[in-house]
Amino acid sequence: MNLEPLQAISYGVYIVGAFDGERPVGCTINTCVQLTMNPPRIGACFNKKDFTLETIEKSHLFSVSILCDYADPALIATFGFKSSRDTDKYADFGYNVVDGVPMVRGNCSGRLVVKAEQFVDLGTHVLVIGEVTATAPGAGTPMTYSYFHEKIKPLLNKASAPADAAVNRFECELCGYVAETSDNELPEGYECPLCEAPRTSFHKL
Repeated sequence: MNLEPLQAISYGVYIVGAFDGERPVGCTINTCVQLTMNPPRIGACFNKKDFTLETIEKSHLFSVSILCDYADPALIATFGFKSSRDTDKYADFGYNVVDGVPMVRGNCSGRLVVKAEQFVDLGTHVLVIGEVTATAPGAGTPMTYSYFHEKIKPLLNKASAPADAAVNRFECELCGYVAETSDNELPEGYECPLCEAPRTSFHKL
């Protein structure tokens, strides 16, 4: 089946924050939608491997920062390509605590505090449905996932390219992420840092 038409569905780019005890953790997601108005509920989708999801399952409380189109690309790279298991993702950006959850500092179109109510198992992912208990306004146009692919991802790929070696590029067929390496193929066990598709989902450019 050709999954390319799925890329036409509109997505955004969001930073989710939560507390693991007293330690702030977080991750980047691209699926967050409003489900109801009264009470205001949203649905946010997480890969089952996300440490942030484990934290939310314990605390049932998290924040959503809606990145705007001039947000620092380093935010996306840090919160999307690293794990809170062994990384302090807030070290370079800082955070504010709002209603018991961390909110990373940076340019956002708006921010939400969410109380998780339901966890829906989707196989590889979990849909967290929760009530919005507080909001904070922001500024700027919300970053879309297509804008990220067109404007931001090339910057991240360029920044991660080996400086003194020939570069081979491999594109994920599911989300369009481009991996760059000096080797002729991606390593065994490699997974897409954005959608976590297996190495077999990449083709060489």
